[in-house]
Amino acid sequence: MSGNTDLESKVVAAIRQYREALTRVEHLEREDSDAHRALTRTLVDLRRAMRGEAAPNLKDSLFETGATVVARSDEARNALVEATAKLESARLALAALERQLGYIPEVSMGRITNRHRRLV
Repeated sequence: MSGNTDLESKVVAAIRQYREALTRVEHLEREDSDAHRALTRTLVDLRRAMRGEAAPNLKDSLFETGATVVARSDEARNALVEATAKLESARLALAALERQLGYIPEVSMGRITNRHRRLV
């Protein structure tokens, strides 16, 4: 019985780690999406500027903005890739623990309940 309790504690910790990783990925997906939209808007503005529809000082400003937006987009994408790898690692750890225990304990924000649920 004690072995199951210890294993349940490990599963609960793995679930929390997975939830944290998932929350991080969701946040970074929103950041990546925002960065992509900003990049798209900047490209439209740059296209107009290159056609001569903007003053020269605006063109320079748009190029600087474009470089900043590209860097932001790259950073968001890199952070998302890293966070996704951590999420996958947390998922694999949780799956391995579930196989050992045979079920996933229901987890509230702070404790294990007595009911259990099987992963299908």
